[in-house]
Amino acid sequence: MNWLQAGLAAAAIAYLLNQAAYKLWHKNVIIGAVPLVEEVAKTMTAFFFSTDIFYTHLAFGVIEGLLDVVSGKKGWLPAFFAVLAHSLLGWVTIKVASETNMLGAGIMAAVIVHLVLNIALLYRFVKS
Repeated sequence: MNWLQAGLAAAAIAYLLNQAAYKLWHKNVIIGAVPLVEEVAKTMTAFFFSTDIFYTHLAFGVIEGLLDVVSGKKGWLPAFFAVLAHSLLGWVTIKVASETNMLGAGIMAAVIVHLVLNIALLYRFVKS
């Protein structure tokens, strides 16, 4: 169950750093600091807790999704997408890290996928 602790720690770290980044760069953080902060937080907490990267990412996604629902700003569909997206990002991290034997490459691949997902979501909702 260390992955749950790692997921909680990653969510807390990402929340604090994302809030600080938002104060500096406002809404631009979603296509800048957020993907980097979250992918590093999730993967490195899993590393430091010596636990499963995928389940840490999954736990992070569940926490983010629950916060979206509880805040009342978003519904169940974005919450489900948060779980799905962060699980996918965990898989990307593991796959690239295992293929390259470099954890940093896995993190950067997940950052790029996260960035593309955020841009796609922004395009979808800004265009609407």
